[in-house]
Amino acid sequence: MQRVTRDTRPAQDDPRVLEQAMAIIVRHFPASIAHLYATPRTGQDGVREWWSPLEGQPQRYHDLTGEQQATLLRVYDQRQDALRQLVGELKERGQEQEASVLRALIGPANLEHLYSVNGEPLLVRWAQPAPVKPTPVAAAPVPAPRPRRWIWLPWFLLPLLGLLLLALALWFGWPYLQRWYEQREPAKFACMKDDQALPPEFSVVLDTSGSMLLSVAATAEDEQWFFQNIADPAIDQARVAEVTRAPVRIDVAKQSLKQMVDDLHPAIDTRFITFDGCRAPLDHGLFTPAQRPALISGIEGLVPNDGTALSASLELAAKSMNGRDRDGVIVMFVDGADGCGEDVCAVAQRIAQEQPRLRVNLVNISNNSLANCIADSTGGRVYSGDNAVQVAAALKQASQEVSSSNNCN
Repeated sequence: MQRVTRDTRPAQDDPRVLEQAMAIIVRHFPASIAHLYATPRTGQDGVREWWSPLEGQPQRYHDLTGEQQATLLRVYDQRQDALRQLVGELKERGQEQEASVLRALIGPANLEHLYSVNGEPLLVRWAQPAPVKPTPVAAAPVPAPRPRRWIWLPWFLLPLLGLLLLALALWFGWPYLQRWYEQREPAKFACMKDDQALPPEFSVVLDTSGSMLLSVAATAEDEQWFFQNIADPAIDQARVAEVTRAPVRIDVAKQSLKQMVDDLHPAIDTRFITFDGCRAPLDHGLFTPAQRPALISGIEGLVPNDGTALSASLELAAKSMNGRDRDGVIVMFVDGADGCGEDVCAVAQRIAQEQPRLRVNLVNISNNSLANCIADSTGGRVYSGDNAVQVAAALKQASQEVSSSNNCN
């Protein structure tokens, strides 16, 4: 943790309000989003200090170049979109109090309190309301001018006088008007399509390990028991039936994936990768929108088997994408950690450094959180569900951002 700044005078507000907001943010968001808000601490002299776990030299927004400012605000807006989505989810769950606390954090950044730490936005004093523009002071009334004596002309001379003045203005001003008309640029509208912008790259990694044959309702304890005792002839068959009862994970995954493919934006190509035990993952190729029926057919024919090559599959997907000057999204549908002796967290951290515009969203249908570091490191999100409906909704949420466009629709 490093201290970024400190207030100039002792705080007058209740620090518990800030602590409550921080607790909600940390509970619901990965570190990449939670770190947008600096952590408030009270110093020994009662002055509030603002700390952050982000590593690097903090730079004030106004000290950045124009390009750096634009990039920072774009990342800030992405974090705000995630916050706005969570507020809606909390409201739907009836958690109105938490939604109200977070709703107060939604809005444009106060640029006086915005920092950049290695390109990541950091907001201090985030509980302070945005500065209000002062109401303009009404100008003192101007004394009424003394009435002047007017020289009245006959009424029929007034139109002639107006035409004379107009002719003189056109005569002397025409060269300037002509030069202005030739040099002026066509007006730019606030909302324009960028014909050069490429759609984001998109890859899906599907866990096809043996555990995907278990019921979607199976717990981590059920899974451990099953694989420890599967070779025992005296295994409890009743529990086996319970652990493997329909719907099983792979069937839920297939159905959800097919629906996701149907809902994708027509400009998005899809790369599809599956496991092959602890051997090299299977890259089924890049499917254009016209090839989506073939992709759906391939999904239907998948058969789970062997281990969970999570790290190798993530590496393969990332290597097929740009992630540096083009946005990319990987959706990983998994039910546990890497089972082939690799460090998936280290792989995710390396991807975050080398491909900063590549995000990985994780759909986790087990209670095992060992793979959540993938989303935390790359700025993605973790979605989970313990039944078919929740899993389908989670997969839809995890992939919907790739179908959104920053251009006008």
